[in-house]
Amino acid sequence: MKKKVAEAIRKAKKIALSSHVRPDADCIGSALALYLMLEQLGKDVSYYNTDSAPFPLTSLPAYDVIRPGQVYPQHFDILILIEGGTEDRTGLDHIEKYFTINIDHHATSAYDSNLNWVDPSVSAVGELIYELGIELGIEFTRDIGFNLYAAISSDSGSFKYSNTTHKSLWIASQLVKDCNFSPYEVSDLLFYSNHLEKVGMMEKVLSTLELRLNNKVAFIDFKREFLTTLSLKDIETEDVISVARSILGVEATLFFKEIEDNFYRISIRSRGRVSSQKVAKAFKGGGHDHAAGFFYKGSIEKAKDEIVAVIKKQLV
Repeated sequence: MKKKVAEAIRKAKKIALSSHVRPDADCIGSALALYLMLEQLGKDVSYYNTDSAPFPLTSLPAYDVIRPGQVYPQHFDILILIEGGTEDRTGLDHIEKYFTINIDHHATSAYDSNLNWVDPSVSAVGELIYELGIELGIEFTRDIGFNLYAAISSDSGSFKYSNTTHKSLWIASQLVKDCNFSPYEVSDLLFYSNHLEKVGMMEKVLSTLELRLNNKVAFIDFKREFLTTLSLKDIETEDVISVARSILGVEATLFFKEIEDNFYRISIRSRGRVSSQKVAKAFKGGGHDHAAGFFYKGSIEKAKDEIVAVIKKQLV
């Protein structure tokens, strides 16, 4: 499939890129790296996103090339979707009008595109974009390497999560060796650039911490009212879950984001015996084995009871 994707790119003259709604460092870093690769190949390339990225991803190299809004009705030979094979996932309208390529590493990815390169064995889609660059004979510049390292480092939790493999580490080391940046530069940008208000937000969210099932399940909540006292964007609240997941003995952490009354977006992070993906699937969501999510309509108390019941079956 990698060769098929590379061949489609070689034949195309005008290419559009897009990534999923509520973008993270993996999809943004990967798409920016691919944008720079395509430019290097002399392609007429445009990158559209329906959602803007949270701080500090706006400081990634070449971030300013991203155009807000829709691809349609502009003409392109191919539309490459980074971790976003459907209209719901991308927020794009009329993607069926294009020859589409879906590049993803989610096991629950849609296979609705004309070409689907989906590999759940990799830690980040950034690994696939690196492989594609090799296949295309790209010169890995500093900006390309920086963006790909950011993508892989982010989705692997700075190489701490269970999805980290020898391949993740090898690609990261090749990027550092060849692309004239240091791991510290990327880590400092991604993990140590919080505004003071972000820390205040974390304090509010962590004050809602609730433990269940003999402290094996942790719940934290983000109430809409928190945003009224903070000048943060909604998307900038997502990574607070990493703090709660670090509690010794906790095997599943769930972050409830209140969207409207009795409607929540729920993120799951797990380790040990609990599969985040199986929990999410029980509520018509999806994701990876240790990182997934879904939406829930109903009271938060009922949601927690139902989720605990699903997780309890995995802990027997």
